[in-house]
Amino acid sequence: MPNVSDLSTGEKFDAFFRIRDLQKKETRNGRQYLDLVLEDRTGGISAKVWEVEEQVLGVIERGDFVKARAVVESYQGNFQLRIQKIRKVNDEDYEEGFRQEECIEQTPFDIDLMWEEIRRIARTCHPLVADFLISIFGQYEEKFKFWPAAQRIHHPYLGGLLEHTLSVTKTCIYLADKYEVFADLLVAAAMIHDIGKFDELSTSGGIEYTDEGRLIGHVVLGRDILRDHAKSYGELPGDFLLHLEHLILAHQGQLDWGTVKVPMTPEALLLHYADDIDAKFNIMKRAIEMDRGDESFTSRNSIMQRPFYKLRPQLPLAKNEETSADPADDPAPREGAPNTPAEWAESPSGSA
Repeated sequence: MPNVSDLSTGEKFDAFFRIRDLQKKETRNGRQYLDLVLEDRTGGISAKVWEVEEQVLGVIERGDFVKARAVVESYQGNFQLRIQKIRKVNDEDYEEGFRQEECIEQTPFDIDLMWEEIRRIARTCHPLVADFLISIFGQYEEKFKFWPAAQRIHHPYLGGLLEHTLSVTKTCIYLADKYEVFADLLVAAAMIHDIGKFDELSTSGGIEYTDEGRLIGHVVLGRDILRDHAKSYGELPGDFLLHLEHLILAHQGQLDWGTVKVPMTPEALLLHYADDIDAKFNIMKRAIEMDRGDESFTSRNSIMQRPFYKLRPQLPLAKNEETSADPADDPAPREGAPNTPAEWAESPSGSA
C-alpha cells in the first residue's frame, strides 16, 4: 500500500486512510458525490467519490478509518484520488496488519526529542520562569505531544503544535539576543503562546473546533489557562505576568486575524512575527512538497493567495571543489538553509 507522499499519476491501489474531512455535495445536474480529504502518516490528499452507493451515505463520517480502492488523478497541478470503493475498517483488517497510527498524518520530527529539547530550553530561563514552564508542561504533556497546531492552515497534524512551538521558541531565542529584549519573557511566551488550542480544538473524530474554540478562540482561552496556572503556582511577579498575558493576547498581531490586542511591547512584536513566519513557512513548504505538477509554480494557494515557485537556484562548483583530489582537503561546508524541499524535510532547522 503506497503512502500519500509516494503516489504517482494513474496509479491504482487499495489502501487504508483516515477521513480528515468529508462533505456531501451535488453536481450541477443534482447527483450526489462525496468530497473528502484522506490522510495517512505522510500527508493528506483530496479525494472524490463520484458514484455514491446508498450504503455509504450516512455510514462513513469524518474521523473514520477506511479502506479505499482509488486511482490517482492530476487536477490543476495537484494529485487527487478518484475513489472506486470505500468502506469502514473492520476486524479482519486489524488481523491483516492495519494500524491506526499509520493513517494519521504526523510531524516528520521525533516527538520525544522535540519534547526533551523544549524542556531543556525552558530550564535555561530564570528559575521562577523555568519552574513555571516545567509545571505547565507536566500538566499538559500528553496534549503537547499529540495536538495539531490548526485544523487546516498550518501544522495540521499529530505533533504539529509541538513542532510549531519549538520552532517559534528557537526563533525567539535568536531574536531576543539580536534585539536585546527581555529574553525570559519572550521565550516563555513563545512556549505557551498557543496553549489555548488545547481547548480550541478537539481531536476526536478528526480535527474539529470546540464550542469554546468557535465562541472564544485560542488567544483568550490561552490567557485563561495562563492565569489559572499562575494562581496555583503563585510565584510569578505581577508585572511579569501582565506582560506575559499581553504577549499571548497580542500574538496574532492584527485585529482581523483574531488578535485581542495589537503588539504594544518589543517582545510582543517579535513573538507575533516569529509565530507568523513559522506558520507561513509551513504552509509554503507543504504546498511545494505536495504539488506534483510539472510546472515551475504550484497551483494557487488559497491561504496565502499566491502560487509558489518550486525551482531552487543553483551555483557552479567552487574552484576548490573542481580541483580538489582529496575530499579531506576541502573546507567544511558552510552551515545554512537547506536548498531543496527534501532537505527541508530532513533538517529540523527547516521547520523547527
